Amino acid sequence: MCDPGCDKRSVRDLESAFFESTYRQRMVLARYCENMSYTFGDNQDASQRLRRLAEVYGPETRDLLQAVQSLGGVRSFELALDLGCGPGWSTQLIKATLNPGRVVGLDTSETYLMEARSNQPQLEFIKHDVLTIPFPVDNADFIFCRFLLTHLPSPRTALQSWTHAARPGAILAIHETEALHSPHPAFSRYYEMVDQMQKHYGQELNVGALLDDALAGTDWRLIRSESLVLEKRARDMAQLHVSNLRIWGGNDFALSAFDKSEMDQLESDLGSIASGGREAGVVHNTARRIIARRK
Repeated sequence: MCDPGCDKRSVRDLESAFFESTYRQRMVLARYCENMSYTFGDNQDASQRLRRLAEVYGPETRDLLQAVQSLGGVRSFELALDLGCGPGWSTQLIKATLNPGRVVGLDTSETYLMEARSNQPQLEFIKHDVLTIPFPVDNADFIFCRFLLTHLPSPRTALQSWTHAARPGAILAIHETEALHSPHPAFSRYYEMVDQMQKHYGQELNVGALLDDALAGTDWRLIRSESLVLEKRARDMAQLHVSNLRIWGGNDFALSAFDKSEMDQLESDLGSIASGGREAGVVHNTARRIIARRK
C-alpha cells in the first residue's frame, strides 16, 4: 500500500526498479547456466581435472569433515547431501570419513552423475540444480559443498535455499577459496583471467572472503570460520589450470575478452610446469573453511 505522501510517479519508479532488478537476476542466472555449459564443462578433460582436484585438496577436505565429527553433540548423521558432487569424489570421502546412514550427491551434469554411479555404486546420485527448490531429498542433517559457491551467482541466496533441504540443527560444511597467489607470471595472469571471466558471469573467484557476511541474515548460525593458507605444489595447480584453459577454447566470452595467442602461450607455460619441465615453486591458496548449524 502507498503511504499518504507518495505519488504515482514514485510508484512507477519502484515498479521500474523492481523489474530492472528481476531482469538483472535473470541475466545473471542465464550467464550462470551458459558458464556451466562452456567454461567448466563436463567432458573427459574436465572430469580428469576434478579427479586431480580431489587428490590435491583431499587432505584439507578430510580435516574439515573430521572437525565436523568432533563437534559437541554430533554422533552420527542419518542423511548427508553433497551439493555439486561432480563425479562423486567428495561424496565418497564423506562416506569414508563420516559414514552417514545415507549419502546423496546432487549435480546438474548427467555425464558426471553416470560416472559417479559407476565409481561409487553403493552411493546415491540425483540430477538436481542446487538453486532449485524443492530438493529431491530433504531433512538432511549434514550438507557439504566444496568449490561450489564460487560458481553460483548469489552465495547468500544459495545458502538460504539450502535450508529447505536441512532439518533444524543440521550441519553445513563449506570449503572455498579466499585467495590465490604465486610470484610466477603465468599463474598471476591466469588468476586475473579467471577472476575476469567469473565476474562476467556474476560469480566470484575468491568467494571464501565473502561467506561470513553471506551467512548473516540466513537461517544458518556460524559455528566456525577459519582462514587457512595452503601451500600447493605449482606442478599440481598447473595441471588443474591447463585443463580449464583448453575448455576456454570453446567459450565465447574468453575468445572475445582474451587474446588467442596469449591464451595459447599461457597454456604452453602452465603445461611446461604441469609436466615437470619447469619449476615454479608453490602456489599460496588461502582457503576458507566454514561450519554452520541450521537454526
